[in-house]
Amino acid sequence: MEKSATVKKFVSAFMALLICLTSLGGLSGSVFAQTEKQEVIYSDVEVISPYYSEQQITFSNGREVTRSIINGPSEPLPEYQEEREASKIKDTPKGTIANFPSYDWVYGCSAVSAAMIAGYYDRGDYTNLYTGPTDSGRMPLTDTSWPVWYDSIGDDYPSNPLIASRLGTDGRTSRGSIDDYWVRYGHAGPDPYNTGSGWSQHQWIDAVGDFMKTSQAAYGNSDGATAFYTWDNTPDPLTCADMEDYNIAYRDGTYGRKLFYEARGYTVSECYNQLTDNNISGGFTFAKFKSEIDAGHPVLLNLAGHSIVGYGYSGNTVYIRDTWDNDPGAVYSMPWGGSYEEMALQSVSIVRLAPADPGPVFSGSVYLPLIQKPAPLPVGPTTFLNPGFEEGHAYWDEYSALGWDLIVHETNSLVNAHTGDWLAWLGGDFNEVAELSQTINITSSAPYLHLWVWIASQDACGYDWFDLYVDGTHVGEFPLCVEFNTNGWAELGMDLSPYVGERTISFVVETDGSNNSNLFLDDIMMSSQGVKSFTVPMNGNNPIDLEIPTKSEFLGK
Repeated sequence: MEKSATVKKFVSAFMALLICLTSLGGLSGSVFAQTEKQEVIYSDVEVISPYYSEQQITFSNGREVTRSIINGPSEPLPEYQEEREASKIKDTPKGTIANFPSYDWVYGCSAVSAAMIAGYYDRGDYTNLYTGPTDSGRMPLTDTSWPVWYDSIGDDYPSNPLIASRLGTDGRTSRGSIDDYWVRYGHAGPDPYNTGSGWSQHQWIDAVGDFMKTSQAAYGNSDGATAFYTWDNTPDPLTCADMEDYNIAYRDGTYGRKLFYEARGYTVSECYNQLTDNNISGGFTFAKFKSEIDAGHPVLLNLAGHSIVGYGYSGNTVYIRDTWDNDPGAVYSMPWGGSYEEMALQSVSIVRLAPADPGPVFSGSVYLPLIQKPAPLPVGPTTFLNPGFEEGHAYWDEYSALGWDLIVHETNSLVNAHTGDWLAWLGGDFNEVAELSQTINITSSAPYLHLWVWIASQDACGYDWFDLYVDGTHVGEFPLCVEFNTNGWAELGMDLSPYVGERTISFVVETDGSNNSNLFLDDIMMSSQGVKSFTVPMNGNNPIDLEIPTKSEFLGK
């Protein structure tokens, strides 16, 4: 049967920006978390300066957050150079964290600041944060070990693989962060991997800027920019758990720092953003900052247009790295609660690590935290039977609250199968609950779940959902909405090694009473290797009128 013209129009209309998420081929804990589904109202993005923008977000329970988009300048502003020099500490200052790295600006000030903190930890107990060949795997104090490179308009930048990876730097033989996402400072997209013939994005493993979504247009970040969320009208910390609950974690720089540390094999014990007390009474105080420094924990400070690192203090003065040079002996300063280069202190980004265990295991990817269960003795099939649905309804348990067949021939589907002629179609109708499940034996030699999906939705995020269950335990969820529509088949993957043994895996779609959402599945299997990436177009805040027929309309029932 010929596919409908409206679907052809839908498929061709969405060659847009792509986003690369980690775990579940990208369904990380930030997006695929167990949450209360919230209606979300986004304000327009307000540009406050060339280096700072804000967006207000209101949830249906009345809580509000601000998304601060920081795109700090790549070099000191000339008009404040005299002030910067005046802030420089002439003598070796007391009260600073010793041997703290100094990295120059590349890729984004927030990622540079995060990398200085990670580099400091790597030189201490957390030795798996940098494992490249330079300095025998110990992160250098400066970026002078690596060559300068030039972007598309001839601007030169230092190389630093802990901030952003790059083909040919530090022994890298494949594309990295800069190859995939960078064009020039302030470039709003599309990113290089998504232009022309395009290519697959690199796997996020060793560069903190990847996990922070720095310079990634698909997340609304122009080249150099990173976003951070804080509560409005309350001094409370916005924790990473809060971010998961409100489905904003996947775009937050602090949550990205957490993902990076976890990808390198470490446990994060504390993670939050908080307004400082110069912005709101009861906010993050100078006393709290000093206690962090005294404990040996540098603090990422977000200004209204720049990210820096506080790593010492004296009186009410904060000693900082401002991301604009690579001289460990250059110490700049600013007053707590004041401004630096006329950019006022706004908030802190705190990510604390649990004590390092000897020899942390590097997983090579970030996966959704799962609940460990005792593993029974192996029984049953070790991978899915009828994985591509070519045997029709065999081996799969299907449930539809509205009585639809979930496994269909492609002649009865809005889209072609990924391979063969059959696929599964979940959703596609209003107030539907659709579940597809099968019991298999998950083995330690093939613990990675792979599946191909095609998401087609007319809805805003927060209403229709794709859920994954293992033995009835809700592992997580992913929104079915315009922002995360795919432009065709996309591969997802997830590490199910904590569930070794006989398990029932269920794929569930829930829809509400308006705005059609569809999830198509095909070629579901277990593997010994994880999925490198998951790419989907991201339409952002641009409303697009999709014409996607429901099952009833398409099938004439």
